[in-house]
Amino acid sequence: MPTDVPGGLTSAGALKGANVYNTEGEHIAIIHDVMLDTAGGRISSVILAIGTILGMGGEHQEVPWHSLSYDSGLDGYVLGIPLRQMQDAPEDAEEEEDTFPLGAVTRLT
Repeated sequence: MPTDVPGGLTSAGALKGANVYNTEGEHIAIIHDVMLDTAGGRISSVILAIGTILGMGGEHQEVPWHSLSYDSGLDGYVLGIPLRQMQDAPEDAEEEEDTFPLGAVTRLT
């Protein structure tokens, strides 16, 4: 999945629906959407769909792109941060860690 475009690149569309696992290899979510930094042309974050059944119900959680790594054995992405830590993080703390200028990324939900 991660190299569907020549040169080792991946299209943002190919990421949608990708499986996400925790560091123990347990399936925890799928990638619901990809958030791009339009000024820098890079992925800023992804929106994870957690606890959905056939795309229905569940919740969505935004996580930084750099917190995911591809695992070819799982054919999916591993979230290097405990999901609970992401859910419990105060919104102000997330903004302080943002590497992009405020307003550089448009978030859609």
